[in-house]
Amino acid sequence: METILTGAEARSKLLVGVNKVANSIKRTLGPNARTVIIQNPMGMPVILNDGVTIARAVHDNDPYVQMGIDLLKEVASEAQEKSGDGTTSATLIAQTLCNGSLSLMENGVSPLTIRDAFKAYLEITEDYVKRSVITDFELSDVATVAANNDPVLGVMIADVVKMVGVNGGITIEKSPTGETYVRESNGLEINSGYAHALMANAPRSKCEFDNPLVITTTEKIESFNALVPVLEVAVKENRPLVIFCSDFNAMMLQNLLVNIVQGKVSVCMVRPAGMPEQQQAWLEDISAAVGSKLFKVSLNESMVNVNNDDLGSCEKFISTRTTTTLTLKENANIYHLENLKDMAYNENNDWLKEQYHNRYSRLTTGISTIYVGGASEIEQIETKERVDDAVNSCRLALESGVVIGGGAALYGAANDIGPLADEAGDVADLFRDALRTPLRTIIRNTGDEPNPTLILHGENYVCGKTAETRNALDDGVLDPMQVVLNSLESAVSIAALVLMTDVAIIAPSD
Repeated sequence: METILTGAEARSKLLVGVNKVANSIKRTLGPNARTVIIQNPMGMPVILNDGVTIARAVHDNDPYVQMGIDLLKEVASEAQEKSGDGTTSATLIAQTLCNGSLSLMENGVSPLTIRDAFKAYLEITEDYVKRSVITDFELSDVATVAANNDPVLGVMIADVVKMVGVNGGITIEKSPTGETYVRESNGLEINSGYAHALMANAPRSKCEFDNPLVITTTEKIESFNALVPVLEVAVKENRPLVIFCSDFNAMMLQNLLVNIVQGKVSVCMVRPAGMPEQQQAWLEDISAAVGSKLFKVSLNESMVNVNNDDLGSCEKFISTRTTTTLTLKENANIYHLENLKDMAYNENNDWLKEQYHNRYSRLTTGISTIYVGGASEIEQIETKERVDDAVNSCRLALESGVVIGGGAALYGAANDIGPLADEAGDVADLFRDALRTPLRTIIRNTGDEPNPTLILHGENYVCGKTAETRNALDDGVLDPMQVVLNSLESAVSIAALVLMTDVAIIAPSD
């Protein structure tokens, strides 16, 4: 096999991979969504309609085709990481843009012209969607749509999200009883995630540990040798380890990742976000929550001198690229909580007073765990993915508002797209076509073909069950604005990379 492909040949191979992924998941969009069965080498097959999970399962023996597959996997992963939903729409938009742009290039349109037009049309679409935002809505409607039109799950999830508010955390687990229910527990959610994706050990790029050891330090971990003492404790006790630190050296991280990949240790490292003062506050709160000693550089303390009593623990640890959730065995240290209350009471600066109140609130609000039931483990897995999508959608809806769902917001935005210049006229047609792809796919999944002259007005959308034009607010068909924008941005980003590609190289296998 050739180790280098150039020009149209390279791009056509990438396109095969792009289409392979998109065609695998397009039937999972809308209320008439079908499921996909994925082989599980470790047990029973998995049946679901979650776009990002399906995308990650697609592969091809041709390495050039696999490159295209991996690019579209990245579209799904980006949409998932940014908003936790909208992965199928992002993938289908990317497919339309990739196919269309390569056709335009074959007809002599410059890839630079296409790329620049994409960026301009993206801005126009984002402006339209932001102008269309709806702030007065029922959160249960958003949850129901995201949970694949399950109103019972939708109401439950919306109630949980409204209850925990901005400071509370939500985790999702399989129910031990087969029933779906919610349990409140002590816990803490942190606005930062794992240090590297290779630390993930669970579906949807999550790192999950039960009953891990936890160490906290304000020092920058410079070398792998600094970790050896605490790693030895974790290995001896046969427990996973979570490290919260202010910073770390890149070479140290590489050495740690090698040991994780080789299965020698189970470790996740998290660096709290923010400036040094904010990091210090997070580390103090985490230390108080898990019952660990906080090793402070200001006191010349180092984790090299760690012993078993310096380590804390939690009942459950879940970390993604952007967030970390700790389910605690007991309440945070009462002395630390009282100290935060005293500092808030005695502080004259309004901003600092608010920070102390926020810290107290996040340590006392707790965690809500949704236990997902089902008649079988396969059903639980599928439902768990839908619940996860719905939780993420609800949170984004509260943050940014919603727009008309079912692909109607992007379909309406297509009417605002016009050629920027004569040579970009065909690109405008392509971008409009891409914006209309999600809604057209939903209609096709009902068994009908979309009307090519369909024009939507105001709050109208096309019902994904009957293909009838209906009122979205009356039916509660709403999507978080940020989910819609994140899907589009991820799709445009990857499409631009594909059309600018002129050489594909297979790395030596050695």
